[in-house]
Amino acid sequence: MPNIYISPSPQEHNAGVGPFGTEEFEMNGIADILIHLIAKDERFVWRRNSPAMDIYQIATDSNTWGADLHIAIHSNAGGGEGTEVYAYGPNTNSEKLAKALYTQIAPLSPGADRGIKFNKGLYEVGDSVHATAALIELGFHDNPTDAKWIAYNHEMIANALYKGICDYYGYDYRALTVTPVVVDPVPIVEPVVDHDGYLMVRVLDSKAVAVRLQIRAMGYACEPIILP
Repeated sequence: MPNIYISPSPQEHNAGVGPFGTEEFEMNGIADILIHLIAKDERFVWRRNSPAMDIYQIATDSNTWGADLHIAIHSNAGGGEGTEVYAYGPNTNSEKLAKALYTQIAPLSPGADRGIKFNKGLYEVGDSVHATAALIELGFHDNPTDAKWIAYNHEMIANALYKGICDYYGYDYRALTVTPVVVDPVPIVEPVVDHDGYLMVRVLDSKAVAVRLQIRAMGYACEPIILP
């Protein structure tokens, strides 16, 4: 089973605009949902960083654990808009992973997206991380539209990232599949057609009145018949 290392940004001082809190807070919120999906899938093994780690400790943790994929989840800043994903270089597994993530996220994010970029100088993309790695910038937290979209769509983004991981391996989206609930069919009961019936009860004359009263008290008609 592939080892998936999820690395949400530990940048606690990068505050966004509008409802966006900090980069660390928002990215870890997305990672919480993503890891739930990965764990539910059962075809993957996962590990995540700690917000207390710096990028050097994150890379060491990923390498020591033996990650197959290393996915860094970040938001951007600087006045732009849209999603971009960084990979190690062209024609690499890193580019394949970046494309798989970008293809899922870009149609969802507002504004003009920025494509796949190559930068092996990024610590979590370059040679310091042994796994196939990509770093996704979901949008610009200093752009009101991007920031609002990220803050209000953690589940949507996590679902898309999970799909991107599955796409990289050519898997179906098992964790997003809803198992149908099988309900036992309600048995068809044929209506019962009832008819009047008649009973003849033979009693002594001395008890007949009392018996008739008991039968009438039960809701049935009861009339005496004088036999010859």
